[in-house]
Amino acid sequence: MPPIPAGLDPARIEARLRAYEAFGIHRTGWPGDDKTTEWLRAELGAAGVASEAQRFAFPRVEVQRARLTWSDGFVDGEPMYDGGFTRIGGLTGDLGEDGDPEPFGKILIATSAMKGDRKWVAPEARAHYAALENEGVLGIVVPIGDAEGEIILRNAEHIRQPFGVPVLQVASKHARYLNAALLQGGEATLEVDGDRLNSRATNVIATLPGSDESAEPIVVMTPKSGWFTCTAERGGGIAIWLSLAEGLAALPARRRTVHFVASSGHELHHQGLEEYMKQRPALAKGAHVWLHLGASIGAKRAVARMGAADEALHSATTAALASAGIEGYEAMEVGQPGGGEARNIAQHGGRYVTFLGGHPYFHSPQDTFEKAGDPASVARWGTAMWTVLTGLLD
Repeated sequence: MPPIPAGLDPARIEARLRAYEAFGIHRTGWPGDDKTTEWLRAELGAAGVASEAQRFAFPRVEVQRARLTWSDGFVDGEPMYDGGFTRIGGLTGDLGEDGDPEPFGKILIATSAMKGDRKWVAPEARAHYAALENEGVLGIVVPIGDAEGEIILRNAEHIRQPFGVPVLQVASKHARYLNAALLQGGEATLEVDGDRLNSRATNVIATLPGSDESAEPIVVMTPKSGWFTCTAERGGGIAIWLSLAEGLAALPARRRTVHFVASSGHELHHQGLEEYMKQRPALAKGAHVWLHLGASIGAKRAVARMGAADEALHSATTAALASAGIEGYEAMEVGQPGGGEARNIAQHGGRYVTFLGGHPYFHSPQDTFEKAGDPASVARWGTAMWTVLTGLLD
């Protein structure tokens, strides 16, 4: 195996995790996302890797107010970006809880979400919300949070085809106030005052040419956007992505061309990756392998998973993880891509290896280096990915 890239040194990884965190909130097209594009290109350039910023259009959600108000209190939150909006001034109706036998004209509090019912935040929640809208529900409030009660947000899987009912996500630490409002009864006003605007964001893309133009290329992809600082959710994949590019650039030669893409739009149904694939329609199925560096790689207390499109890739990846001393992860069944960007590749019949997972502060504003970063763990995972990648070059 070629020498392990210097970028996989834990000290270098820590510096990159902290740099990524310092850009702030990384939502698609926000300043932190744009700064990440500039930074990634500068890091690649320092290693002699030419890159470009690939612009793409996306529906940007602008929110003026997201609040539930009742007679003696209120709570602010975040709307589901693929849900509906209220008119200015909001919608007023009686409060009810999920399971209410007469939900028509009411604002429902998803009390079962406080007990761990995942249907409110599932990727395919559209049908659930559409059914409630058909019953005449005016709006819905979903209390959900991390272990300390801070808000966590659901990805907007239906951003291009949003459902109609407005849904307000609020931190679970406010649940006691919502329960008190339910017991008190009476009316409340839900304000989800926002709009979807045409905007643009950027992917970072690069190509390291191989010596054999007839050989199927490899694609190394990682998302770069997310709801908050996303230090552990996105940072590990980004640090490894940079290290793999630097390591390959330092090799004297390689047979296969390797493409690199750090995509924005992750939290919006993978909008950036979709654009990348749209511009390269043959690549989804035509690549030798897509290596997906997904969520929470090397995070503290991560729930880690690995998947691969076929038995050969699955076995090679399992062996690479073992050689790096990595244990305690879930090896998904062969052919299962999980919920990250590898599913886009699987839908097109492409081959992939995917690394992904969650951690206690996943999709929370508390996903910071101090709470969730573990550079030594990221380094171990990165070493395994280097083994996988270099084993695919010939």
